[in-house]
Amino acid sequence: MAGLLSGFYSFARLPTARAAAEPPTPLIVAGVADSQCGQWASLLAPILADELQYASPFPLTTTTGWDGVTGANLFETQQEQALPPAGVIAPGTAILAALAGDSRVHYDYQRWVPTFLSHQSTVVVGKAALHRSVASILKGQPLRVGVSRYTGPELPTLLALDLLGLRPLPLPGFGTAEAALQALRAGTVDVIQLPFDVDFSGRMAALQEEGFLPLFSNALPNSPFLRQGLPLDFTTVFAQERHRAPNALLYQAWAATATATAIKAGLMLPILSLPATVAQWRHACQKAAATHDLRVHAREENQIMLTGTVCASTYATMMPDLSVMLALRRWLAFNMPRWRDTAARPLSPAAAQQHAD
Repeated sequence: MAGLLSGFYSFARLPTARAAAEPPTPLIVAGVADSQCGQWASLLAPILADELQYASPFPLTTTTGWDGVTGANLFETQQEQALPPAGVIAPGTAILAALAGDSRVHYDYQRWVPTFLSHQSTVVVGKAALHRSVASILKGQPLRVGVSRYTGPELPTLLALDLLGLRPLPLPGFGTAEAALQALRAGTVDVIQLPFDVDFSGRMAALQEEGFLPLFSNALPNSPFLRQGLPLDFTTVFAQERHRAPNALLYQAWAATATATAIKAGLMLPILSLPATVAQWRHACQKAAATHDLRVHAREENQIMLTGTVCASTYATMMPDLSVMLALRRWLAFNMPRWRDTAARPLSPAAAQQHAD
């Protein structure tokens, strides 16, 4: 029995024991080198290699694509190799694409094991009139929302506005904060979504002088950002407007998509990783998050690093029941044809004047 136990523990500790003799396998980066994932990867790779007792940093395999789907697909296909990648560093938009049922997705993010997440919430901004009286906005006219694409990072904003009964009409093509701000100021859209980044305070100060206000944040009620100046979370705003707590399947879909949108970079391991290996990586990520370089980078980007149990529970929020995922996809299948049809029709003169007012 002692021999069996000795053999088991030797096998469980294999990654650390062989670290000095073998170079580490690559980390797949779901983005280019200067993307958010690329920046976090370049900081994490040498620190994690040191913590895991490798002699050299983890090689980084960067990929193209704006939302991380290409890199996540590569991570999935390379699991069949004799020496598969150690892990993947991917943005939450890769998970968002999977939640929405994007046909490009050929991976199952629910079979990944999270060890590190970098988190940054988003804020919904619109006219002051919307903030004062959500129930009477635009007298039944669709609420024009500037988005990058129908299932892009603005998806939680569309879900939130729909839950409030505001008939959101997404207008795609605004893929950057600058483009969205320009459209809002020009009156092309009524609502936009902004990241709660280092530029948010300055942008919001200028917008408030022009009659715009933060309407709510796409953050869960327990978000640590709420203690750092983040506007009221959507759940609280919903309760104020509807005088009840949200409990629909689409609210759970909002929570999953809002969390996914907030993840700027996440380090995940394959599901078949040994428990001892996962424990070592999670401990290494906790140590890395406490280092000066990572703390400075997080502060400069206005992001919060999540490790340990907080990392695991946050990731679990992005793994709703199948009924929630099906409800989200039915909602998209019902609305997307209507959005395209409505956006293609010109506004009537009365409606155009109402939006201008």
